Amino acid sequence: MPQVISRRVLSADAADVVLNGPDGLLSPRSDIVLERATDEAGLSTAEAVFTAVEGPVEHYRRTVTTEPLSNGRVQVNEQFDYRLAIPVWWVLFTVPFSRALRQGREWPWWHPPDRFTARQARVVALLATLAVVAGFLGTLLGQTITFAADEFEVGESAQGLALSLVRLSILITLAVAALGDRKGRQRILLLAAAGSILAAAATSLVPNLAALAMVQAVSRGLSHAMALLIFVFALEEAPAGSRAFVASMLALAAGLGSGLAVGSVPFADLSDSGWRLSFVAALAGLPLLVFVARRLPESLRFETARQQPRTRPPQQYRFRLAILAITSFAVLVFSAPASQLQNEFLNEQRDFSATKIAVFTLLTTWTAGPGMLIAGKLADLRGRRVIAAVGVSGGALFILWHFTQAGWPMWVLIAVGALLTSSTVPALGVYRAEMFGTMRRAESNGLLGVAGVSGSMVGLAAGGYMIETWGYGTAFSILLAGPLLVGVLVLLFYPETTRRSLEELNPEDA
Repeated sequence: MPQVISRRVLSADAADVVLNGPDGLLSPRSDIVLERATDEAGLSTAEAVFTAVEGPVEHYRRTVTTEPLSNGRVQVNEQFDYRLAIPVWWVLFTVPFSRALRQGREWPWWHPPDRFTARQARVVALLATLAVVAGFLGTLLGQTITFAADEFEVGESAQGLALSLVRLSILITLAVAALGDRKGRQRILLLAAAGSILAAAATSLVPNLAALAMVQAVSRGLSHAMALLIFVFALEEAPAGSRAFVASMLALAAGLGSGLAVGSVPFADLSDSGWRLSFVAALAGLPLLVFVARRLPESLRFETARQQPRTRPPQQYRFRLAILAITSFAVLVFSAPASQLQNEFLNEQRDFSATKIAVFTLLTTWTAGPGMLIAGKLADLRGRRVIAAVGVSGGALFILWHFTQAGWPMWVLIAVGALLTSSTVPALGVYRAEMFGTMRRAESNGLLGVAGVSGSMVGLAAGGYMIETWGYGTAFSILLAGPLLVGVLVLLFYPETTRRSLEELNPEDA
């Protein structure tokens, strides 16, 4: 990260007003950076020199000097010299961070609710970098299988069988997650990332669809384990009042990776085997992995918990696991067919071309990004339960509604649905880390993944049958029972976890 120097110059009739007021420049800041005064001012011409006690900076120094002007006024100079502790992503934060320092001591709107330490900022940024890789690896198969099937000269039934085989990768995810609870987040995460990248690259060499399914089962299982461990690791490091915000940032990073995978699809137009280049592109993740591996420490909470003897699960563990498993199952009973059958609906029922489907998807899903950011901050400031309940139930209702419409109402309804459902990523998803103790957190998330895969399989099978029998509107009206049930469960049984530490929520870690 580069060194940044930012300056602010003020002119006043009396320097005392600017320097010694309630928020005077001679007072240590306590906002996005917590400062302390140093003794350096007495050794120089500066009125005061401050360094950082806490903040997302590796180096920080604020210097205040004054100069008398000829007209009797006084010029006050304030200079910031700092280096952000945000690897890779510093380019996005340098300008807003400098502006926030210069503009005073109000909390900037774009900042998470809590002040981050240098370690927290560094770890979350590194994990977000790996989230891009995980998003890319997890999206490749869905974007390329139709082109692979063309090369191998197999039909839709063979594709469906291959995708069903790949779903067994959840067993790999579960095993790797369990290792993450026993051997550590950092080591298992890096090994899973390396394995997934290499397996994805090996996919470019497969001779037939069966081999593709087997190799991708390994790659997808490991990439899902990556995503799971990234999520658990990041929320263990995040401040208590900013976990939902961090979850939304990780989701956006993973979305960037998914977008890159979609962007690689034109390789398939080069030749019948062009789709293989998308999997070769996965090797670009290796330099990023090496970069992260050299800088990523082990989770502090895991380091602390591993020193304690492993105990029996607390009484509330099975209840929490059951409630979250029902949630995962019920949400995906609806969302899996809604997403995977959307293109077929647009093509068959609304006569959309492939290009029009792409435009429709682009224009109606962009709301998810702002939705996640806004919901993440609101969930940390106002609470998670209402946002989660409204997001999951209301979003599903709008998605159902769009299946019954045509023309511009269909476009508007799905955009609103995407906005609402995106709020569940930080507001509801964060419970997956908050409800379990450190030594069971990753494995529990793996079990929730099994419940989610089961829900998606039931939803796709039942949804496909009901669509053929009664049509899209009736089918999704029945499947809507899943998200509505989740909304009720959240309001009745989920605790409010905003601004509560993981140790408070899980006394076995205290």
